[in-house]
Amino acid sequence: MQHKNLIVARVGRNSLHHTWINPSESRNWDLYLCPYQPLDVRPAGDWTIGDVMVGPKWTGLRQLLKGWKDWQRYERIWLPDDDLFATQDTINRMFDIAQALSFDLCAPALQEASYYAHYDTMRNRRCVARRSGFVEIMAPCFTSETLGKLLHTLDLTPTGWGWGLDSLWPKLLDYQRMGVIDATPVLHTRPVGNFRDPELARQVREESDRIMADYDCAQRHTTFAAIGPDLQALSLSPEALTALLVDGWQYLLEQRPYILPWLVAAQQPDEGWDSYPIAGSPAGGMSASTLVAGGAAS
Repeated sequence: MQHKNLIVARVGRNSLHHTWINPSESRNWDLYLCPYQPLDVRPAGDWTIGDVMVGPKWTGLRQLLKGWKDWQRYERIWLPDDDLFATQDTINRMFDIAQALSFDLCAPALQEASYYAHYDTMRNRRCVARRSGFVEIMAPCFTSETLGKLLHTLDLTPTGWGWGLDSLWPKLLDYQRMGVIDATPVLHTRPVGNFRDPELARQVREESDRIMADYDCAQRHTTFAAIGPDLQALSLSPEALTALLVDGWQYLLEQRPYILPWLVAAQQPDEGWDSYPIAGSPAGGMSASTLVAGGAAS
């Protein structure tokens, strides 16, 4: 029986996809493996294994998605890296929340112990989800309609690494119906951005720069809204939203305080932050008489 969601995973022999499956419990997704090298074992029943397609992640996915049309029969398609540790229940909930929030493009947040490149991909402890302007290529989840609309962009990455696509996709979607799901974090287990070949590193970065220049786009690490437990956007001023995000990412800021100015800059409204008033910002306090009385009482 086909489930309503699909995972297409580009995998090798050290893939962690086996951690995603719990045969004794139900799930709302099918798993299709797109290997970049021959796999050692083929268990029956839990997943489908396609032909080996040598090359980087997006090279294989481009070839598969253009040639194998069955993915179009699903509601949502998740394209994760194979070094993500996740449970079946977490993935079920990710798909459910994505549907409830009508996300066209989203990703699960990264669990606190993860290797990461961008702070806003990490779990924010104050949010169930966030409507955001950035979804990293590490683990994007699309509606099938959205993936169909964006499929042509995979031709823009001859290297197959996909850098720059996660700046282009949000712009093509007008930064609408996108988000990160904090309630379903997954663990990213390998360091990011490491290239053994300096020439490849140069090509990948130049490719990213070219995509962003040609399409006049950039990474936009802005959170537009925080989603609460009722799956409704919290009614917050830009200042209050920024304070909530700072609180939820305090565990990151304690180790990397330089993230704070980036976060505040990303959250700045188009009209800018209010200037500091000459008279300051008068607020309530404790009067001298109260302090004296309290001291006497103690």
